[in-house]
Amino acid sequence: MINRFIRALAKWYTSQCSICNTSIIETIIISNKEEKPCKQCKNQIVLGRILLKTILIFMKIKIDDLSSLSSDKETMPLINSIFRGIGKYGIKAIKIGIPLYVVFDITTKCNLKCIHCYSSTYNEELTTNEVYRILDNLYEAGAGIVDFGGGEPLLRDDIFDILSYSKRIGIYTSISTNGLLIDDFCIKRLNELKIDHICISLDGAKIETHDYIRNKKGTYEKIINCIRKCVNAGINTQVSTVFMNSNIDELEDIFNLLNKLHINGWYVYDFIPAGRGSEIKDEVLNAKERQKLFERLQGFAASSNISIKPYPYSITVNSASGKDTFFYKKYGQFTEFFKGCLTARWACHVSSNGDLHPCYLIQLKIGNLKQQSFHDIWFDKNITILKELRDRTYLKGVCGICKYKDVCGGCRARAFYSTGDYLESDSCWIKNYDIS
Repeated sequence: MINRFIRALAKWYTSQCSICNTSIIETIIISNKEEKPCKQCKNQIVLGRILLKTILIFMKIKIDDLSSLSSDKETMPLINSIFRGIGKYGIKAIKIGIPLYVVFDITTKCNLKCIHCYSSTYNEELTTNEVYRILDNLYEAGAGIVDFGGGEPLLRDDIFDILSYSKRIGIYTSISTNGLLIDDFCIKRLNELKIDHICISLDGAKIETHDYIRNKKGTYEKIINCIRKCVNAGINTQVSTVFMNSNIDELEDIFNLLNKLHINGWYVYDFIPAGRGSEIKDEVLNAKERQKLFERLQGFAASSNISIKPYPYSITVNSASGKDTFFYKKYGQFTEFFKGCLTARWACHVSSNGDLHPCYLIQLKIGNLKQQSFHDIWFDKNITILKELRDRTYLKGVCGICKYKDVCGGCRARAFYSTGDYLESDSCWIKNYDIS
């Protein structure tokens, strides 16, 4: 009975206003920030706020936290997606998770051979219509954000058709690219499609560093020019950087460069030796270096207009790093709701041939979306990988006894590539094994 009520309530929150096309949940969050809703939406606010508390009790999230996060352009689609998932699956969506964030690598073809790339094998490609069907399937299952990657996604002739379709069915749509194929025509098309954001890879503040990691001379200057063009065109422009021993000393210089370029967001990753990256394991940062990276990013984020997103730390060790830290104050309630590592719970990966994996870095096949529906795979209790990744009692070693395992869980990908077992310890810098 309670589950039916919560499902009905969540569906009501995702219904859209006939005047401004804003969902009721979005209207309530906007009004909480003292932004004025339209007349029709205004009538929903009082009742909506009261009833919202019922669902937020289960989510352990405060409405003030939702409001403070909603200024990030990616957050509102995620909130809508969560409520859409609850509307379809009820409490099960909260307990198991739904595909809020999907990395969809639509090709393995690439014009570079980056030394750290997680994709190093060739797969056949889905047809355009097969991609459409999978996107429909993902949206129905609650997908909030789909990031199209590769290989190099701009090598597909139908890329703009795919992006357009994803936008049309209501998915927050982004594209991750090395930037080398972005020209004036591409920028024009992305603007016409109203792409939600573009993410361009930059791995050094120095020419020689970036070009070394990208394994091709001349890429740095092209990428900087590409970023400038996207920013000047008004596209929501994000940059991703993978930190390793070759570029960690350039952290501050990269940050200063990105400030000058006036980008919107910065995705920061530390190197995990998957795919081609398995050949350069000596580039992996140790725990102390990763701690220093995270702490310095907290300092940058507190004084910058750039939205800095350090993965996996903003969703794992963040809750254990201290209640007064910048990232906890900004993301704390959300990260504790997600309970750390998103793998196989709130995130997944789709390969260019339709194979479904728990994470883009843990490419262990759990099904194929050409042959099965996402729902049938995702909620199959007999798939061992999903069962083990979702239940923290299976964790081994330090992660298995750490008191923060339920709000962190460690990075399962790092554990997988350092030990061969995705349930083993992540080499974390927070040494807290108190389980009393």
